[in-house]
Amino acid sequence: MTEDAELTQYDELNEALRRVGSSADVAECHGLLSGLLCVKETVDSAAWISHILGGEPGEEMELNEDGRALLSALLGRVLDQLNDMDYGFHPLLPSDDEPLEKRAAALAEWCQGFVLGLSMGGIEEIGPLPEASDEIIKDMTEIAQMHADADTATNEDETAYAEIVEYVRMGVLLVREELRTISKPHPDDVVVH
Repeated sequence: MTEDAELTQYDELNEALRRVGSSADVAECHGLLSGLLCVKETVDSAAWISHILGGEPGEEMELNEDGRALLSALLGRVLDQLNDMDYGFHPLLPSDDEPLEKRAAALAEWCQGFVLGLSMGGIEEIGPLPEASDEIIKDMTEIAQMHADADTATNEDETAYAEIVEYVRMGVLLVREELRTISKPHPDDVVVH
């Protein structure tokens, strides 16, 4: 199994996910985990692994030791990033050396995974969301539909992409913080017997 430091390489991690039979790429997996962990403190690993491997919810999925270690390392990485007090969270996307078309497609997949993760985590059960979180989630749904034309990538397109990635990054942290605030009991909600 590769070391966690090596998991920073987008293409290497994608290849490792393919080897364990994943139907999703690393951007979608990272987005899905990020969404789940914004809603919940822990992840239902069976449901997550089932989704990653293309199974039906609740279906038992067999996974070898290397596959479990890979998915465990990815889960640990996302959790560490989300808990980083210095805002060290970053969506796992291809490097800036890759063509804009590939990076934009990965960002769209990441946002799709994030919105799905929120849903799988039970965001519907939380109730009305704060306006900022609601707007960010709507924006990510739109970003998931984004396409870039490889033949027309300009410096302005590169700048716009970088700004969207930063918006997504900070949006995730805001959504997580607001969902944590909603789900914590308020002093007025505590009943003493």
